[in-house]
Formats: sequence, structure tokens, C-alpha cells
Amino acid sequence: MKRILIVLLLIFPAFKYSTAQTFQAGFYVGASVSDIPGTDNIDADADFEHLGFTIAGTVSTKISPKTTLQMEIRFIERGAEQKPNIVNDSASTPYINPTGQYISPYFTIDLNYVDVVIGIKHAIHFNLRNKATDRYGIEAGASVGALVGYSYEAQSINYSLDLNSIDISPYIGFYYNITPHFYAEARYSNSINTALVHDNANVGNFYNLSYTWDNGHNVGFTMTLGFVFGGSSTPNQNEGAAPSHTNDDN
Repeated sequence: MKRILIVLLLIFPAFKYSTAQTFQAGFYVGASVSDIPGTDNIDADADFEHLGFTIAGTVSTKISPKTTLQMEIRFIERGAEQKPNIVNDSASTPYINPTGQYISPYFTIDLNYVDVVIGIKHAIHFNLRNKATDRYGIEAGASVGALVGYSYEAQSINYSLDLNSIDISPYIGFYYNITPHFYAEARYSNSINTALVHDNANVGNFYNLSYTWDNGHNVGFTMTLGFVFGGSSTPNQNEGAAPSHTNDDN
């Protein structure tokens, strides 16, 4: 898998320059908030407390006046986190912090992936304040990622985890073209395979990691700012200049 990623990283920019008349290159950076359902040993909910970083190089091409096909090579940090909370007594936890107070079980899981992402972006044409705009749009796609590193720290002690090396995550999202070259984007993703293997070793660490449809999967949101070199990220650079349509009933 690592060899495939290296080849893609070499081919990706070369492919862009060899087809410069058709394809546009760019990049984006931003933040991710994520969780792994089933790892919360307090109330078993999804808190999305894990904050990470993402950066990607992109190549895109128009497949219709308002629809764009985009391919990305992305690094993204995913995972889960439970912050320590002070509890009333020892009935709910055996853990004691240095001040002698009882605290809830806490941990941090950091998962680092290199992804290949393919998606479709479609501009939504509507009137905003009596002016036609194509700046807003929706998108959908999927990523296939390789796990390139991880850490798991519980109660300030490092442990090992049984992890799947591949992540497959469909996503949906929304974007806004701030200028012809800058855009903002938000995505939600939920993997179709588990990040944590459902075995006795992992269940021993997370007693809520039962065999339900979503437990152990990567779920999260990304918020990014992107830049497109040359051309324009906006499907129609002359938006707002569309001729008005009159209705002559006479």
C-alpha cells in the first residue's frame, strides 16, 4: 500500500501538468473533529472531542457546466478522546488523580491516515438578494486511506490497539466559493469498515465496544479552506451577469 501511495504522489502532479488545459490543481488545509463510537466508557455517546489536522493536494476537472470531478491526496488525523472528569466517589471509577480526587476513565486515540479521495462537487444555482449565484454547492464522494501511524494513551499510559490498516469512508459535504480561487468546505464522513478490530483485546480496553453496526468506525467532520491555482473554483465566472428574463403577456 505504501508503494502505491508513493507512485500516486509522483503521478498526481505530473498528470496535472500534462493536462493543464483541462485539469486544475489546488490544495486545502483545515481541522477535523472525530470520534470512534463504542470507545466512550462513561456514557457511550459520540462527543467528537478529538481535534486533528488535515491537508490535501487536489486535481479537478469539469464534467458539466456545474459539476466537477475532484481527486485528492490527503493526510488526516482521526481518533477519539475522553477528557478526565472528577466524580463523587469510587463507585464509578478506580482512578485517582495526583490530588487524591476520583476521576473518570480518560484516554486519547490518535489515528493518522494518508487517503486517496474521489468526489463530485455540484454547484447550486439560485437567486440571492435578486442576484444569481453559483457560489454554493454540495458534494459527495469517498476516501480510501492507509493507516500510517497511531498512538493510544489511557490514564497517561501508552497501550497497543488492534487496528485495521485500511479505512474506507464515504462523505457528504457543502462548499462556498469565497472568491474565484478561494473556497470554504465542510464534510461529514462515516467509515464503512471499522478502525478498531472487534476482538477481545480491544473490547477489554473499551467495554462499550459491542458488535453494533457503527461501533469501532471512524466518524467525523472536517472544516477546510482551499485554493485553486489558475482558472476559477466558481463554475461560472460571470455569475450575477446573467440576462434578466422578462415575461411579455401582451
